[in-house]
Amino acid sequence: MRRSTVLTLLLLIALALIAAPAFAKKKKKKKKGAAEEPPPVGKVMVGKFACYAPPDFAKMSGTDRVVARSEALEYVMGLANGTVNEGFKFEDDEDINYLESAFYGRPALLDDWLGDNFKRCQAVGQGKAKASDYLAWFSGQGRELEEGECYKPLDYEYHNFMDIQVGWQYRIHVCKDDKALIETTGLENGKYTIQDTGKAKTNVYITADGVPVAAGMYDKMDPLPPEAVAVPAGDKGPVPEEPHGAVVMRFEAEDGSYTKYFLVGAKLEFEAPDHGFVSFTVNDTTFFDNKYHDVRGAIDYLGLDIYPPVEGE
Repeated sequence: MRRSTVLTLLLLIALALIAAPAFAKKKKKKKKGAAEEPPPVGKVMVGKFACYAPPDFAKMSGTDRVVARSEALEYVMGLANGTVNEGFKFEDDEDINYLESAFYGRPALLDDWLGDNFKRCQAVGQGKAKASDYLAWFSGQGRELEEGECYKPLDYEYHNFMDIQVGWQYRIHVCKDDKALIETTGLENGKYTIQDTGKAKTNVYITADGVPVAAGMYDKMDPLPPEAVAVPAGDKGPVPEEPHGAVVMRFEAEDGSYTKYFLVGAKLEFEAPDHGFVSFTVNDTTFFDNKYHDVRGAIDYLGLDIYPPVEGE
């Protein structure tokens, strides 16, 4: 009886020793509610490809968000410039310029954009996507983000003087739907000739409208009817349908897709059809013989004044 009891005790001890490691392992199991490791943030290697894992910008304070965006932008531009991943680089510098304009001008764009970028970059590092496809998408992002944006509206006054002896001048940027009143100097002291004869008494003078107004020398000028001077159509200048010598304006679409011309004359109310540039000239092809009216050293001039709409009008 005693012998069987001792054997039973020994058997129980052996079983306890065998079960002890299993119990120990169970104790090491993660407790419910324990915090998981946070996801990586910042530059991380996915395979052999360097990617940028974005932080949660929504949970950041203003200062921390600015710093995080700055760090992210440094990575993004390095990726575009080819300093992050070997062999991965934008081919066109214009693509880099667009990317800089988008993110430096509006850094808040990074908050959402970085998440999409990380997924695409991660797919390349994991061998699930081609680096060439990722580069094609990435290099077009600046242009896509900048589409429709305009940072230089014509919302200020502009004052200058026209040089009647040169072609297009004063290339000014405008945004779509910008409105402006453009004025030039009138009859009182804005007369000039576009066919200087070398003899003041035989010169014919016009104003910004391109209409002959007087002939003669100094202050002894005779009135002239508009039909007094005939100008061959081919010599009228870059805008042949407008009066010869008149002040004209050229609008060039920012994307280079088209160009339009306008008669400024004494006054033009203008609304920009798209983002682009405006420049000005007198409607002529030969500028060397253009000359301002001169009364004993008191020389006329041709002013160019641009006014944006007054607020509330």
